[in-house]
Amino acid sequence: MSTKISRAHKLAAIGNCPGSFEAMLAAIPLGVRRTLNSGQIALLLDANWQLACASKAIANADAIAEGGVWDHRRQAFRELRAP
Repeated sequence: MSTKISRAHKLAAIGNCPGSFEAMLAAIPLGVRRTLNSGQIALLLDANWQLACASKAIANADAIAEGGVWDHRRQAFRELRAP
């Protein structure tokens, strides 16, 4: 890992989640990473992480509104039943 990326890892809130950090970093094109400093990379990673979290929350709310939830482990939509 380059010094710039190591610094971004320490600066970013998402740095506490190594797998997510690596996935978000991989989504940023190399040409873009080369032009940014470590602080800018950290800000971009955290902004993308917040967007991903918001997107997941919207998807979950939509699934519940449709009467079910996504079972990630089984890769299936599961209908909710009234008690």
